Amino acid sequence: MNRVDKYVVLSILNIVLLVTIIFKTVINFYWFVLIIGLLCIITNRLINKKVIKIKNNDKKYFFGVIFPLIVNCFFLINYFTGMNPQQETYCFKNMISEVGGRNSHQKGKTTYIYLIGDAYQYSYMTRSFFIDYKKMWGNNQIIYTFERGIFGLKIRKDFKFIYNKNCPDNYLNF
Repeated sequence: MNRVDKYVVLSILNIVLLVTIIFKTVINFYWFVLIIGLLCIITNRLINKKVIKIKNNDKKYFFGVIFPLIVNCFFLINYFTGMNPQQETYCFKNMISEVGGRNSHQKGKTTYIYLIGDAYQYSYMTRSFFIDYKKMWGNNQIIYTFERGIFGLKIRKDFKFIYNKNCPDNYLNF
């Protein structure tokens, strides 16, 4: 396997881990971006000062493949060491999306939800679902199953949509 093949395989692995593991971890998006940015700056300075030695001074490969893989492994370990499952229940509303151009404009519901009381307000992936909208259709309550990993990060292990007549129909009541 040559270097380009390794680059492609590890890049695909990083994308799969991002979608399957990191997106299920309950983290504040803004803090996550800030911490990753700071880690990149610190790591870059350590590489420039030759504290961290990389072969052939190939920073592109390191920051494009190896660094994301290290971050993904951190979240992978946290995910698989999750324990003590707890359920949380929230009423929700779907986000309305507008698509189309100037002459053709349509609105429709998406699989991104708003939780009552702005729960998980900055954890976007906790409220996003890459599923068929039909699984959400007619439901207004979600039951999450969360676990806490070895690094203390909360992980969304499961979710289920149900209908609850006690959930408010009007978003203004949230």
